[in-house]
Order: sequence, then structure tokens, then C-alpha cells
Amino acid sequence: MWFLRTRRRRRLLAEPISPIWRRTLQEHLAHYRFLGPAQREKLENAARIIEAETYWEGCGGLELDDRMRILIAANAALLVLENEAGHFESVTSVLVYPAGVVVPDSHRGHGIVAGETPILGQARFRGPIILSWSDALYGSQRIGARNVVLHEFAHALDMLGGIIDGTPPMPAGLRRRWAEVCQREFDTLNHQLESGMRTVIDPYGATNPAEFFAVVTEHFFEQPHVLHDAHPELWEVFADYYGYAFG
Repeated sequence: MWFLRTRRRRRLLAEPISPIWRRTLQEHLAHYRFLGPAQREKLENAARIIEAETYWEGCGGLELDDRMRILIAANAALLVLENEAGHFESVTSVLVYPAGVVVPDSHRGHGIVAGETPILGQARFRGPIILSWSDALYGSQRIGARNVVLHEFAHALDMLGGIIDGTPPMPAGLRRRWAEVCQREFDTLNHQLESGMRTVIDPYGATNPAEFFAVVTEHFFEQPHVLHDAHPELWEVFADYYGYAFG
């Protein structure tokens, strides 16, 4: 029930944040250093809720500790800091492996690739998010690198609409503009790749609209100035969706 959840969250946030939280964020979350005091507090609160309400499991021999949960939750919180997307209540669990994960089968494009496929992470519809800890830590500590946590939790935002189509729930006015801009940019990316051109957007974004959304989310947070200069309209609709922008 929503009122029980609200009461539980109020109790959680009424407790002072523990020293390990602040130390971990200051030392290992690069984006944290670019936030003002008010946004830092909002990030801390959102991350504390995500961490507390998520089932976490270390896999492949990994002993999951507080620092790992804190950093993953805080990276995810960046995506919901200034919008109305909630706190990833639909994510059933987060499974964390020491390094690259090998899964029995893997979604690629519009189907499933059979066989063992190495991945950095995976978000499953109405299921868990799977992450490589070494890659999550690497992406957290530097801006400009790939960020597997942002990528997989972006998929979780996309899934809130009930289908995985690269368009998470958003106000109707933004949705119309989003559909026009993202479709045009997605088509342009595919055309550029077919023509052998180098692209600012990672080629993996051309896989399908869902991967386009997750990949551009990474660019938006990790390379904001590059995305803004090369794709200003795309940067603008992502800024409107997320409610803020770095830089």
C-alpha cells in the first residue's frame, strides 16, 4: 500500500545519513561532485530509498557490501533525481557479479541470441537487473566512461510503460516531441553507420529504439557537452525528460 511505503520512507529519511554513505559518494561517485547542496541531498535520499527497498544479491562468489549497494543505488538515483519516475519500484532485484557476466541467452535487437553471451549488465522485463561490479565501479568513478548502471536502469525506466520501445512514461506534450526527435535521430544513426561514417553516438544505440534510449542516456550523463554540440535537439528532449543536465 502506498501509504505504508510513504510512512516507511519517512522513517528511513528521518534517520541521519551514515558516514559511510557520504564518504562513499564523495570518493567514488564522480557526478556527486558536480551537484549543488540541495541536489546532493535529493540524490542521497533517493539512493537511500532505492538501496533499502531493493533486494540485492552478490553472485559468482562476490560478497556484496554496503559500498557496492550505495554506489549502484546512487548511480540509479541520478536518473530519477528531478523527474516523476519513482524509485525503481518495479525492479525486483539487483544481481551483482564480480566482473563480466556470462548469461545463457541474451536479448539482441528484436530477438534472443542463444548460447553463452558475455555482457556487462542486463535488465530483464519484470525481473532483475544484472550488473558487473568492476564495470559499475569504473563507470561510477569517472565521467566520460561507459556507465553500465545508468544503461541498465534506463531500461528499467523504459519498461515502466509496459513495453520496451525507448519511450518511458512522460507528459503528453514532451512525448510528441520526443517521438519525433528520437525517431529522426535513430534513423540518422542507422544511415550514418550503413554509410560507414563515424558517429558521436555509440553504434550499439542503433540496435533498436530501446538500446538507443539507454545509450543516449549514458551520453547525456557522461558526455553532456559532446551530445549537446553534436545533437542539440536530442540533448534538449533528454534534458526535459530527466529534468536537469550536467555541465
